[in-house]
Amino acid sequence: MEPHMKRSSTSSLSSSSSSSNDSTNYNSSDDSLLLRLQKEAQEISTSEPALSCMLHRTVLHPDATTFEKAVAIAVSHRLSVSVGSTGGGCGSPDLCPNVLQDIFLSAVQSKHKEAGHVIATALAQDALAYVRRDPACDTLLEPILFFKGYAAVVCHRVAHVQWHLSKTENKRKSFVSLWIQSQASSAFGVDIHPAAAIGCGLMLDHATGIVVGETASIGDGCTLLHGVTLGGTGKDKGRDRHPKVGHHVLIGAGTQVLGNISVGDGAKIGAGSVVLRPVPHGTTAVGVPARIVGWAKEKYPGSSVDVRLLDVVSAVGAGDEEDGNDD
Repeated sequence: MEPHMKRSSTSSLSSSSSSSNDSTNYNSSDDSLLLRLQKEAQEISTSEPALSCMLHRTVLHPDATTFEKAVAIAVSHRLSVSVGSTGGGCGSPDLCPNVLQDIFLSAVQSKHKEAGHVIATALAQDALAYVRRDPACDTLLEPILFFKGYAAVVCHRVAHVQWHLSKTENKRKSFVSLWIQSQASSAFGVDIHPAAAIGCGLMLDHATGIVVGETASIGDGCTLLHGVTLGGTGKDKGRDRHPKVGHHVLIGAGTQVLGNISVGDGAKIGAGSVVLRPVPHGTTAVGVPARIVGWAKEKYPGSSVDVRLLDVVSAVGAGDEEDGNDD
C-alpha cells in the first residue's frame, strides 16, 4: 500500500494547538482530577437533585478517595445496573455488585502496565481525552457517568489486569475477564478482547459497534469512531492475526482494519474504509480497499480529530500500489 511519492515541502507538521499532543503525563498521586470531578458532581447534585442519589453512589461515594477509585466505583455501578443488578445486595444473577466493585477497585490499584502504562494513568488520560477532543463534553463527569466508549475502555482495562493475573498464575485464561468483556459488550455495544493491548489517551467517539480483537494493539493518543473493527484473519489458535495501530492515529466511522497489519504513528483513515494492507506513518488512507491519498498535515491526528480529512496534503502517486503480496 506504500505509494510512490515524496513528502512535499508544503506538508510540514502543524504546530497549532488543535494538532498538539493532548496525551500528557498524569501523576496518580495528584488529586487535582479527583477534586475537579467531585466539585462538578457536588454542583450537579445541588442544581439537579434528581441525580443526587446516583452521584453519591458513584463519584461521591465515601470510598472514592482517588480519581481512579472514583472511576472504578462509577463504571462498576454502571455495569451492574446495565446487567440487571439492584442497588445493594446480589440483585444480579451473575455477580454481586459489591464483588464487581471490589474487582474494579483492586484492578485500578494494580501496577501491571498495559501498553506501557499503569491503569490509574490510563484512566485519567482517557477521561481527559474526551474533555480535550469532544466539543460536546464540558466536564470530567460526563465521560465517566454517561459515555459508553469511556466505560467500555475502563471495563477492558480491568479485564486486561485480570487476564494478566491469570497468566502469572499459569491459568490458560481468566473467565472473570471474559465475563466483564461479555457484559460490557452487551451494556455498551463495544467488544474488546481482554488480551488486546491499548495505550492511554484513547477516545472511542460514540463507540457503538467497535470491535477490537485478541491480538490487536492500539497506541497512545488515538481516536476511533463508531463502527470501527480491528479484526483478525484466519482461525489458527495462537496466531498473531489482528492489526497493530500506532500512536496518535485517527480511524473514521465504519472502518474495517483486517489482519496482522500495521497502521503507522500519526496516520489517518477515512470513514468507511476497508484496510487490508499496512498504512505508513503519517499518511492518510481512504477507500474500499483503502489506498494512500496523501499525508496528514498535523503530527497528532488522534488529538485533532479531522474526520473530514481537510488537513491532508495530496501526495504524488497516491493510490498507486507497490508490487508484492498482501502479507
